[in-house]
Amino acid sequence: MSGVSPEIHLLSDEDLKSVFETVIHNSPDGVITVDSEGIIVFSNPAADRMFGYTSLEGKRVDLLVPESLRDDLNAKMREYRMEGKHELAGRLFETTSLRSDGTEFPVEMSLNPARTSGGLFLTSIIRDISERRKMGAEIHRREEQFRDLFENANDMIQAVDPEGRFVYVNRAWMETLGYTEDDLENLTLFDVIHPDKLDECHEIFRRVMSGESISLVETAFITKDGEKIFVEGNVNVRMRNGEVEYSRAIFRDVTERVKFQRELERLASIVESSGDAIVSYDLDGTIIDWNRGAERIYGYSAEEARGQNVSMLMDEEEFERLRNLISEVRSGKLVSNFEARRLRKDGEEIWVSISLSPLRDVNGEIIGVSTIARDITEIKRTQEALRASEEKYRKIVEKFIQNALALISEINR
Repeated sequence: MSGVSPEIHLLSDEDLKSVFETVIHNSPDGVITVDSEGIIVFSNPAADRMFGYTSLEGKRVDLLVPESLRDDLNAKMREYRMEGKHELAGRLFETTSLRSDGTEFPVEMSLNPARTSGGLFLTSIIRDISERRKMGAEIHRREEQFRDLFENANDMIQAVDPEGRFVYVNRAWMETLGYTEDDLENLTLFDVIHPDKLDECHEIFRRVMSGESISLVETAFITKDGEKIFVEGNVNVRMRNGEVEYSRAIFRDVTERVKFQRELERLASIVESSGDAIVSYDLDGTIIDWNRGAERIYGYSAEEARGQNVSMLMDEEEFERLRNLISEVRSGKLVSNFEARRLRKDGEEIWVSISLSPLRDVNGEIIGVSTIARDITEIKRTQEALRASEEKYRKIVEKFIQNALALISEINR
């Protein structure tokens, strides 16, 4: 019937004794009891196995400790006999024990004194912590390995709590940014973010602290000296009990790469905006690059030209001249202001002044030719017109002189 407490059956003293004996007998921990003289009067099977004896009962307890600890043990037992108390009573502590074969091993134990009609007794509950020590040592070893790995990594590693304070930074982080451990006590993450990137990083930090992992972050830090450092990396968080404990990030300094990319972009912009035709091709003449100047001068778009052979711009005679020049360039020579005839897409023949230089790969090997060509067709036409004009006036002058000489000859007759 609801509301009525069930009847409680209390155990008799005999039942309790039976329960306790069963628990002690089957306990995985060793249990021993010694009298005030240090003689073991009880040991459970786990204690016998732990110390390597068939039975510990009747043996002196100092057999279970290394010789270096026996004087201290006996002193504490004398104190217990005289005062009826033990300084380690009720405490859990770690010490070293001795097996029957002479090997030492670490134990965790507690001492429980008891005064009975039969005298003073001490009961110890003993746990072999050899495996725990090994595991602890292995964990410590691995922690040292990881710390060594982090501290000697070339990448910048940082951990930041939800308030933006630094939990950990590695050596590379401090060396790259120039801050010291003392500086970190007064810094937050946002103190080392470059002002150009602050708004962006506040948003990234908000996302990360909500539990999001970001696989690619590109941002910029500011060094202690005020220098801007470009970095890229990834950020995620460590969670504990459903809450963010800290964010962890690995960044790589890409400042030189960013500067190099920007320089390439600047040079590419110069190449693209140049009025000259800038064309590169491999040693067989297959076109690799073709700028806007080449589109304007030759009439082919970059899409039409790339992958074609440069011979499409000339007749066989000119191509043979070019092959000879490519042989010179292949040997590392430069060719400057070489004048040549070329054919536009619409069939018009034009004159260009070309400079050729070797195109090298990352290993310095010559893999092609880079050319800069300037349209000199109008200059050539002007020069031709001047030559024609000079020739015309030369003939007029010569005719005039001939006529004058003939007249003078007639007069002198």
